[in-house]
Formats: sequence, structure tokens, C-alpha cells
Amino acid sequence: MNEQKRPGKGNATYKGSQRGVKGSAGRSGGREEIRRGNDTAAGTVRAPKDRGDRPGGLLAAPQEADRRKGHAAGGRFGGKPAGRPKAASHGNAEELRSGDRIVVTIKRLGINGEGIGYYRRKAVFIDGALPDEVVKAEVTETQPKFIKAQLTEVEKRSPDRIEPPCPVFGSCGGCQIQHISYEGQLRAKTELVREAFARYAELADVKIKPMLGMEHPWDYRNKAQLQLKRQGREVIAGLYEAGSHDIVDISGCPIQHPEVNRAVEQVKSVLEELEIPLHKENGAKDGVRTIVVRHGFQSGHLQVTLISAGSRLPRQDDLVQRLRLALPGVTGIALNVNPRKTPLIFGERTITLWGEDTMEESLGDLHFSLSPRAFFQLNPLQTVKLYESVRTAAGLTGRETVVDAYCGTGTIGLWLAPYAREVRGIESIPEAVEDAKQNAIRNGRANASFHTGAAEELLPRWAKSGLTPDVIVADPPRTGLDARFLEAVLRVKPEKFVYVSCNPSTLAKDCKVLLDGGYQIQWVQPVDMFPQTSHVECVVGICRVDT
Repeated sequence: MNEQKRPGKGNATYKGSQRGVKGSAGRSGGREEIRRGNDTAAGTVRAPKDRGDRPGGLLAAPQEADRRKGHAAGGRFGGKPAGRPKAASHGNAEELRSGDRIVVTIKRLGINGEGIGYYRRKAVFIDGALPDEVVKAEVTETQPKFIKAQLTEVEKRSPDRIEPPCPVFGSCGGCQIQHISYEGQLRAKTELVREAFARYAELADVKIKPMLGMEHPWDYRNKAQLQLKRQGREVIAGLYEAGSHDIVDISGCPIQHPEVNRAVEQVKSVLEELEIPLHKENGAKDGVRTIVVRHGFQSGHLQVTLISAGSRLPRQDDLVQRLRLALPGVTGIALNVNPRKTPLIFGERTITLWGEDTMEESLGDLHFSLSPRAFFQLNPLQTVKLYESVRTAAGLTGRETVVDAYCGTGTIGLWLAPYAREVRGIESIPEAVEDAKQNAIRNGRANASFHTGAAEELLPRWAKSGLTPDVIVADPPRTGLDARFLEAVLRVKPEKFVYVSCNPSTLAKDCKVLLDGGYQIQWVQPVDMFPQTSHVECVVGICRVDT
């Protein structure tokens, strides 16, 4: 979702900071074809023993997906390629060339939202294809272990295929699966989790609870951070198209909260009216490069931040006055200074131009003050479900000592604190730890403390000093848990371990280490934090096996 990430997750964004199952497809009607003019060579597909989703398996991040433009029958992907693709003259997957046409039965959805099928035991990745569909595709890339192909026609259509409501779906890169019904999205994401555990943890029968979805899977994002360009006099705000620096206008984005969309439109109008220069426009180095709008679902507060390479904008006073008139509900207007060439959105210096330095927002009974750079969960409604799942997995009675590893600004630890004897959070980013401490004071969580350091170093040190945690909670970045931290957990031997993950493959790999070390998985709870995207969050309850 183009959200700025940091090494550990939690409640603040700071500098630097976001295996398949053996079997045969033949019995389920799987088939493959390669077109040779008017001749067709067809055969039964048998799933290979090693079924990686793509280089790096499920580890590939969503923003790394190879998205292609076009429109296929009943959807937005593929489309008839320009000209006539060349007919293949070989039936071996190793002999396929770019431009060859193949027919593939899609078995499942990949981590990036692409359809995955098999041609002669080799994985084929096809953007826009859905599970159980039979599709025609043109080969675009061949590698030793996989093939990429472009969807050209859907021969057998999935009942889950729908027309995506967003006109720029497939261009902006923010969503990957709007062309799937919401029920189909939940099923596909659940299978993605099941596939990861089967392959990486060798658990074909892991208990996966029904995914916690949304009643209304739209309008859920509380924050937009959009790049800017000018077309004539009009200011365009949007996201970079995948693999390019072209900005796609996402006005009225259906997954953004309506208040966020309205505020973005007003900011654009003011920039147009005052002819405020944009970054690198006509040689300007200090124009506006990004706008960030955040809306408080509970507080109703509205925070607007303009990001520029310079510390002052042209006509800055007029700009602030016009924004206040255009946005009567705004509570703070800020300028963030980021002069460096970097993919990170924010710089290290923020100047309040008008109003409050922070905005107020709540999660359950927790209250937070959010500066423009502070990370806060993008889907507050689903975050409550996620944290409640963590509390259920922890099974707290009020007598436990809990270690919250990779704690960020302490939201999970603070959520658990009323139900535990003591909570200790560990985070490597000092600024996040300071925010966590302030959050604890603000919310009266006197039994929660937060410490700067690496979890793999602090945990063994605490153990040597006599601390024996009953429960360890870990919410690491997509890359998963540090190997040294896993070793420390197995030495400390907590009764329960709660793993919160945004990457099913690294989750399953790390769980395999814990299983081999004397633990067992009680259940996996998927949570749909980002509907219409291929992201899936999981909470895993893990307990020690008494020996």
C-alpha cells in the first residue's frame, strides 16, 4: 500500500522505517496446452514436489509484484496482446520462449495476488487469473523454476470474478485483488496461509480459524500519502505505477475513508488556486513533493502534512489560510522537510504551520497523540480484532509477566497490560521507545515498561538476571524473527508464545523452529487488515509441550 515501513512494527514510523503441498492436479481436471498454430499438445499437470511461489517463495513483498496493464475478458488484466503472438513449436516447459501461448489451470492465489498454475511441473505466474480458472496466456519470462505469463483470455471463468469498481485498479498498484468477490478474497487468503504452513512448517492439518473479515470492506484506510504532479494547471495526487515514476491519479479511492478523499481534493484545489510549485517543477527544489492526510475515526480530527525539500513554501501564509478555510475540520497543518533523494516519505524535521502539533485518536480504551510522522494502524476497526486475538492467544489471568518483542510504540503491550502482572516491551528504535513510555503514562499503564535494544540481546540478559517471562509476544517486520531471538526464546522457554505476522511464509518458517524446539501450535487466526489487497495478517497461539 505504499506505506512507509520501519524495521520493527508498532505505533510509529521513523527514519529507515514496513511452500506448497505435494499432490496431483490431474484428478481435479487440471490441464495444460501449448498452442502450435492449429495443433494443440495437451496433458495432465502434476504438482511438483517443490512449489515455490516465485523467487524467494512467499517472501516476495507485494510492492515487488510484476504488475502489467491491460484488460482481459471479465476483468482488468492481460488483454489481447498487440499483434499475433508466435505459435510455440515445443511441448517441454524448459523450451518455452517469450511470446509462446499456453493454456493453464489456476490452482491458487500467490502472495502478490497473482494466479498460480503449472505447466509441465513448472510454476506459472499470471496476474489477474483466479483459482479454478482455465486461462490462455502469453509467456513473458522464463526462469529455471518458474514462468511468468500475461493473461489474454479466460476460458473457464471463476464464479468469484467480478468487475473491479475502481477505474484505476491495475494501474495504481495499491490494490491487487479487487476483481475477486470479497468472499473469494477471504477464501484465497486463508488458503495462502494454509499453503505456507503445509510447505514451511510441514503442517497439512494446522488449525486455521475462520478469517476475521470486514462487514464493509471499503473506506477503511485512515491515512493517505500521495505524490504530486501537475497536468496543465491541474494538480494530480496519487501513487506511482509499479515499475515506473508515473503517478496514477487515485481521486475518490474506494479504500480510503471518504473524509480522507475529501481532504485530499481540497488540498489539491488550494495548491492549484495559489499556483504553489511542486517539487522539481520548472526547476523548483523546494516545492511540495507529497501530501499526507490522516483522519481520526474516533476523534474526528484531521491532520494535513505537506512534504517539501525546503523549510518554507512559496506563499506559505496564504496557503495555510486557504487550507483552513477549505478544511474547517482540520486540527493541524504541518510541513515536513525531506531534502534527500530517498524512497522514504518523511524527513526528520517537522514544522507546525498552524494548529496542534499532534492529533488525538483511540483504539478501544487506549488514547494516543499522533505527530505527523507517528505510525498508526491504517485500519483501526480490524486492529481491535487483531489485538483481541493476541489477548485470547496469551490467555492472561493477571499473574503473568509478558515480554512484547518488536514492540514499536507499545500498542500491543499496552493493550495486554490490564490483564497481566507486568509487561516489558523491547524495541530497537529509541524514538519509538520514548513514544511507548509516553503512551504508557498517558493511559495509566503503570505495569508496562519499554526498553531500547535488540530483542535477541535483551531477552537472554533478562533471563540471566532472573526474569522468566510467562508469555512472549512478537510482531516482527515481514522478514520475520531474528534467528538469535528464536534461539533465545527456546532457551528461556516461556509457557506461551504469540506470533503476529504480516508474511505467512516467514511466519511458517519461524514456527517450524519453535515446533522443533518443543512447542506446538494451538491455532492460527487470520485477520483481513487490508481488504482488496493480497496482504493477510495472522495471529498464532503457540504453547510449550510439557516433557
